[in-house]
Amino acid sequence: MAKDFFDEEYDKKTQQSEQKETVDSWYSHPAPAQASSNKSRPLYIVILCVALVLCFALGWVLSYVFQGLGKSAADEGGDILKTVIDYLQNNYYKDIPDEQWSRAIELSGTALMQYAGDRFSQLMSPQTYYDFMYPTSSTQSNGEIFGLSMSVNEGVGLYVSSITANSNAYGKFFPGDIILRLTDIVGYNGTPSIEGADGEVKFEQINLGQWASTTIQAVLSQVKKATFHVLRWVDEGDAHFEIKQIELARGRITPVSSQYNYTFVEFYFDSEHRNISVPSRKDSDGNYVITEGEYTTYQERNLDKLPPQTGYIRIDQFMDYTQTGESGSLTTVSASQEFKTVMDLFARLGLKHLVLDLKGNPGGNVSYVTEIAGMLVTSAKLTTEQRKAVTNSNNELLITYLEIPKPAKVKQNYYQASSYNDYFGAIGSKCDIVVWTDGNSASASELLTGTLRDYGTAVQMGTTSYGKGIAQTWQELPFTGKVTTLNKETIDFPWAVYYTCASYYSPLGTNIHGVGYTPEGAYNNLSTYLELWTATNNYWAA
Repeated sequence: MAKDFFDEEYDKKTQQSEQKETVDSWYSHPAPAQASSNKSRPLYIVILCVALVLCFALGWVLSYVFQGLGKSAADEGGDILKTVIDYLQNNYYKDIPDEQWSRAIELSGTALMQYAGDRFSQLMSPQTYYDFMYPTSSTQSNGEIFGLSMSVNEGVGLYVSSITANSNAYGKFFPGDIILRLTDIVGYNGTPSIEGADGEVKFEQINLGQWASTTIQAVLSQVKKATFHVLRWVDEGDAHFEIKQIELARGRITPVSSQYNYTFVEFYFDSEHRNISVPSRKDSDGNYVITEGEYTTYQERNLDKLPPQTGYIRIDQFMDYTQTGESGSLTTVSASQEFKTVMDLFARLGLKHLVLDLKGNPGGNVSYVTEIAGMLVTSAKLTTEQRKAVTNSNNELLITYLEIPKPAKVKQNYYQASSYNDYFGAIGSKCDIVVWTDGNSASASELLTGTLRDYGTAVQMGTTSYGKGIAQTWQELPFTGKVTTLNKETIDFPWAVYYTCASYYSPLGTNIHGVGYTPEGAYNNLSTYLELWTATNNYWAA
């Protein structure tokens, strides 16, 4: 299932590490770039001031938020913001409700950290932090989503990287679409709003290129339905761009196959072993027949080009979700658990080659990508010196390492035992794995791509990846508030900050921040599925 930008801006991790100087696990995700907004600037000035005091009150936050900023400037800023808060409390013409204060502090704290330089950071209210720690799967919970995975293109709009199978967006939107604006918006309570003919109150429009990403996050989380104005490249006849108007509402999705009801992994091995949608009928030779008006993932991704003895797997993100059992107990389901189940099926079916689709994958938890990497790498192609450098005393292989500069310089290694031979044969001159990337394959997906490249077990195809070589973590604050749990209970839960803490490197020492990984030679600049399948088939046929 694809990540839905409107429902959850930030990827999540549910198992909290102990609070200590080194980072036990981290999350990585290409947070949207900031776009300036003249319309929202006065509001942001006020909101920004409200929350700065909170951040200034926490001395340890300053080392992260105000890197390179003099202490006197920080102290002076704290005094200014305290004055602003006093004004709002004592001079504003009406009382500000607690819920409004909480939301203002959360948004402004996030804006503070991002405008100060850490654009991947976030201040989380107790409820936001609880939802961060205990995310649910919309597949499991039948939650309503749009079904679009997107990122912000500064000054332009929202770039669509993938569409959730069987969602309301399925068949209407395509990877590469750019959403420029929304009109006839239902659910957002901004002004000016109008009452439509159907009696629904609708916000007039949002020009997405003029809004800051934090504002987009806050606004779109409320939207229930809207008309999406989409810029689309039409590669037919005289190729050209077109503006499409697409009405889209949130809705529930139905899993394609209850036997393989996965959240993070989509796969197709054959017509019986898959969890993606396929055409509804076949011809006399057993080939799928595309019915007019029918739209399936099989059709969208040109899976009729799948080579013999090859499996196709797409990982949406390296995350997890929390589900509630009948007894009320909470259990975690991770991307690595799903991937191992699918790879075990890959082995049972006797498949030889794997196409690993990481297009549009924004990243996730290092623990899960480390576990997945262990299934896909072996040191057989390394030199003796390289093998010695990446193998620990338990004969485990280095997957990545982090350099954490503050508060003390620390190097943290992530090792994993190799189970490559459980799934693939002996290493030959040709790789048994082809990994596909695009410009929205970021951080943890780049970590996996770099690891496979370093160990020589995969060839990269597609386009240059995003280029995010830094890692984030979070820490709780000494302030609490009331939250509603998955079990509908009300409990106290802390505020928290999420911030950039380290740079990460491939096993052989490459950091790709601001650069990304670029496929070599003829395997570069392949953007369509048809181009990728052609290159993949040619690679294994040569």
